Parts: sequence; C-alpha cells; structure tokens
Amino acid sequence: MFMFEKIDEYLRESGHGKVFFLVDSNTHENCLPLLLGELKNLSEYEILEVEPGEENKCIEVATNLWSVLAELGAERSDILINLGGGVVTDLGGFIASTYKRGIPFINIPTSLLAMVDAAHGGKTGIDLGNAKNMIGTFTEPNSTWIIPEFLETLPHEQLVSGFAEILKYSLIMNKP
Repeated sequence: MFMFEKIDEYLRESGHGKVFFLVDSNTHENCLPLLLGELKNLSEYEILEVEPGEENKCIEVATNLWSVLAELGAERSDILINLGGGVVTDLGGFIASTYKRGIPFINIPTSLLAMVDAAHGGKTGIDLGNAKNMIGTFTEPNSTWIIPEFLETLPHEQLVSGFAEILKYSLIMNKP
C-alpha cells in the first residue's frame, strides 16, 4: 500500500482545494472504494461518474462534465483525479486541460493498456463521431500513479490486450 501513502502525501502537500474524482461505473465499484479507504488526508471531494465505453468519450459527455464542475463550484486551485482506463484518462485530461483554461489533474490508470499508454505523454482527447481522439490537447498530468492492485479487477481479455500493447512497443522500439 506504499503507493496509496504517496498519493495521500501528495494531496496533503500539494495545497490543492477540492478533489474531484472522475470514474466510470466499473472503477467506481471496483477501484474507488480501495483508493478512498487509503487516503487518510482527503477531506472535501466529489465523484463524477461516466458510463464506460469509447462511445462516452464525446463532446456531449464533456459538456456535461464541464457543467457539473461549474455547478459544484470547481476552481483553478482544485484537482481532478482520473481513476480509470484509457477512456477516463483521455476524457478527464481533456476536461481538466480545458475547464477554466486548465486545472491540475492526476491520472491513476486502472487497466494495463492505460498504464502503459493512455495515461502517459499528456495525450488528452475526445472523439468526433467515429474519428478517435480528433479533439484534444497535449497537457501533462501533474502526476501519474500506477497501482498494480487495480489489475486484479480486470477481465482476462483486458490484460491480454495490455500485454499486446507492451509487445508492440518493444517491437517498434528495437530497430534492427
């Protein structure tokens, strides 16, 4: 549980105001309770939930999230924690990088694919119709935290997909 202690310490020392968690219904049920149970210094927070799936990485969902943040009084000193797979980290990074011209955000990827790809490099975005990641920004998260325990919540197919991505990276990185 060392990583949870580091996240708790980061939140305590960062001086951020309110904490907003962006989750999908899967990570809300399977990952958020574990995380919240370990964050001893967390005081004021809100949970924003989206439905899982690529089809929810769209302008309508983004608009709804911006509206909810505004209704909840989110300020530039607050922080958004994206707890989920690639859809959540892409969407959450985009929401954070554009709300009030940018608020801080943290990625805590919960799928192997997101741990090795989506949560890194500052790639944020939403889809435009069937065109994947057509609208977005390159905005680095304040930090990215990898918590291997979350991999235990995944179906076997998602683990295999993540391993395939790791294999792809190793093949393209090794020039003959």
